Parts: sequence; structure tokens; C-alpha cells
Amino acid sequence: DAALRSVADHFLHKVELADDIFGGVVEICVEMQKSVFGLAERFKKEVQRYYYVTPTSYLELINAFKEVLQSKRDDVSKMKGRYDEGLDKLLNTE
Repeated sequence: DAALRSVADHFLHKVELADDIFGGVVEICVEMQKSVFGLAERFKKEVQRYYYVTPTSYLELINAFKEVLQSKRDDVSKMKGRYDEGLDKLLNTE
């Protein structure tokens, strides 16, 4: 668990998040990866096939989170800009 936390901490360090949220995101990444390990083991038992969980898959999870976060931040910023512009127009028409 410590290694997974360390990797998540390292790769998410530059993402702007409040400290309490940052800690939660790191813990979720760790739990998700551990869950994947468990599901891979279950898959092996039930289907007799291997599903390999690699360090790269963990990095892909972290990068996917960063991409989704940035996309949602961009969306919110765009919507806020539209809101501010509409509010300015309303105030200027009075």
C-alpha cells in the first residue's frame, strides 16, 4: 500500500487540490488498484485465465483521473465565463 500511495502522491503532486481532497484522491487510487488486483485473482479462479495488472495500468489510472479532472475544470470555467458574461449583460441593460 505504501508503494501505491507513494506513486500516486508523486504523480498527482502537481495537481491543484486541497490537502484533504488530495489525500482522499490518493487513497481512492490505492483502493482502486487493490480492487483490480482482487478482481484479477477472481477472474483467474473463475475463468482460468490471467489478467495482468501492471505498474503501467496504475499510471494509466492516475493519468485518466488527471485528464478527467482537467476536462471538468475546463467545462466549469467555460460555464462560469458564460454566466459572468450573461450577468454583465443583465446589469448593463438596467
